[in-house]
Amino acid sequence: MIVKNHLFKSRVPLMNAALDAYALRQKTIAKNVANVNTPHYKPEEVRFEEHLERNSTVLRGRKNSGGHLNAGSGTGYESAVTVQQANIPPAETYHSGETHVNIDKEMSELARNQIRMRFTSQMLGKYFRGLSSAITGQASQS
Repeated sequence: MIVKNHLFKSRVPLMNAALDAYALRQKTIAKNVANVNTPHYKPEEVRFEEHLERNSTVLRGRKNSGGHLNAGSGTGYESAVTVQQANIPPAETYHSGETHVNIDKEMSELARNQIRMRFTSQMLGKYFRGLSSAITGQASQS
C-alpha cells in the first residue's frame, strides 16, 4: 500500500488529468472550428494550466500517521479543468457572414494542444517503462 501510494499518488494523477484536459480541449477546438460559419456562435476554451498553476502553489499538509486529518485540498486535479466561453473577439465578416471564431487562432491552439498531448503521453509511457524496468530488472528498449 505504501509503495502504491508512493508510485501512483502524484505523477500519474497529474498526467492523467493533463491528458483528460487536452482531450477535452481537442473536442472544444473541433467544436469551435465546426461552428465557424454558425451565426451568433460564441467560441469556448478549456482552462487547465491556470488551475494547475494555482493549485501547485497551494500549501498542503503532510500526513505522518493514519490519525492525521487532510490539510489543504486533495490532489486538486480532478476539478482543475473547466470549459468556458472564450474572450469573445469582435466579429469578423466573411462571405458566409459574421463569425466570432478566429480560425487561425483555433488552428494554432490545436497544434499546440497536440504537442502537449503527445509530450504528456510520452512522459507517461516513459514512467511506466521505468517502473517495468525496475520490477523486472531489465533495461527498457527506448
